[in-house]
Amino acid sequence: MSAALRTDEFDGRGHELMQTWALHRRGGERDGLPKVMGSGWSEPLDAEHVNEPDFVLAIDHILAGLYKSGFEHTVDIAKRFYLSGEAVWALAPKVRRTEGFVRLTIRGVCSLVERRIVE
Repeated sequence: MSAALRTDEFDGRGHELMQTWALHRRGGERDGLPKVMGSGWSEPLDAEHVNEPDFVLAIDHILAGLYKSGFEHTVDIAKRFYLSGEAVWALAPKVRRTEGFVRLTIRGVCSLVERRIVE
């Protein structure tokens, strides 16, 4: 079984926005291939990248607000899922949560992003 991201498990506008956010935050936008180095989820793009959509920074602010509000585990799960591309079954033991909890957390973050980002 592969540890690749299952795109059929989640859907909706919030999920699509998070996937695009992840491309910009992990450095894979230029060539279309995700780049995971080191821990894999704290690599910003070069400062010269000006084609970043406005909602990418808005998602950064949403995640920062969650973190400051005491939802560090929620932010950690979302970042690990989207930036590393790990499957839910592989991620759950690493964050010491059940697969159902991880799925619910990801859906919650996607829902929040979908509600807060108006295009």
